[in-house]
Amino acid sequence: MDLTTEEKIQRAKIQIQKRNSFFAYLSLFMKFQESKDLPEYAGMGVDVKGNCYYKKEFVDKLTDEELQAVVTHEILHLSLLHLLRRGDRNPEVWNLVTDTCVNYVLKANGFRLPDGCIIPNHKDEVTFFGQTLTNCDTKTAEELYDDLKIPEQKKLKIYIEEIKDGSGEDGHKSFDIHIEGEEKLTAKEKKAIKDDWLGKIQEAITISKIKGDIPRGMERLIEGLHKEQIDWKSLLYNYISQQIPYNHSYNYPHKKSISCGCYMPNVLKEKIDVVIGIDVSGSVGQKELSDFLSEIIGIARAFQDRIDMRLITHETEVTNDYMVRNGNIEKIKKMKIEGGGGTSHIEPFDYVKDKARDTKCVIWLTDGYSDLNQIDFNKYSFDNLFVINKDGTDEQIKDKKCRIIKLRE
Repeated sequence: MDLTTEEKIQRAKIQIQKRNSFFAYLSLFMKFQESKDLPEYAGMGVDVKGNCYYKKEFVDKLTDEELQAVVTHEILHLSLLHLLRRGDRNPEVWNLVTDTCVNYVLKANGFRLPDGCIIPNHKDEVTFFGQTLTNCDTKTAEELYDDLKIPEQKKLKIYIEEIKDGSGEDGHKSFDIHIEGEEKLTAKEKKAIKDDWLGKIQEAITISKIKGDIPRGMERLIEGLHKEQIDWKSLLYNYISQQIPYNHSYNYPHKKSISCGCYMPNVLKEKIDVVIGIDVSGSVGQKELSDFLSEIIGIARAFQDRIDMRLITHETEVTNDYMVRNGNIEKIKKMKIEGGGGTSHIEPFDYVKDKARDTKCVIWLTDGYSDLNQIDFNKYSFDNLFVINKDGTDEQIKDKKCRIIKLRE
């Protein structure tokens, strides 16, 4: 029985779902719709919000394997923020280098793209404008762009037109267009979209680590993306997301199944206990404490059905202990942050061990000027994340078994 174009796309998403959990999870956020307004050369186009437009005749001529690769190609552009990272770079050249990065990942993970796509060769090289870009397996799109000497406008226009119709000497042919949006996004809107996709990426990575099928080449690209894009607050949110156990279940369909038009598995997220230890000694400034309490409220809102928080304040000993369940924000607001004395983490570590035995992780806000070098972290079953204020130091913990986030302005 012949499938409709829509059914072919749905089948491709289901096949991707079976193939790899990272791509499967991100595919849930793609919305496909037919369009007759795409440029003549383009069979697909994706915008910053995850809308993917396609031409019926383009999709219908693809094999099952090619369609899976094309759909995953668009997923990667979105998850790597390619539509938001261009800046003032030439859009046509930026499209070429981002396609190079994306298609390297697809090739490395066994996807089969349509003939003529921009794919690095067996030496991880690709040629544009008669110039060979090397080490495409280790470079970001920005690095590849900087490696290119862009021809003057007239020659560049001819080259781009040859790529669009596949007549160029390099044999490249584009099949998609990156739609950055007719409306101009404000800085606030761009940041919101970035943060949203970064959160989705982190959840996808967490699921993929559990399944043991992280796509080859993705961790490097995502790590580089995080270094450039994520501030300390996002790192904190991502750390908590990593601690929450995930699993898939077909017993209850994902809420996006209706909009996707196919039955997708639900992502199950269990609940965990998290302890937040706040150093209230004299060397931690009130501004840092106020900022961090604001983030605690944000965490409570974001994870209210997935974590129970225990907030402890301490100097050399624990001074206050607050239980916050189900995102009880009012209780957090009423906390009394008092202190001003010396600092020690020895007694607080033992306090958590004795009083919060079920905790998965402890987030410590501190300036790092303490006795942490005297503590054997391996004696404790919980993971430790240290958030160091901007004037603090990680000297005592940089070789310890823990994660470190440094506050910046």
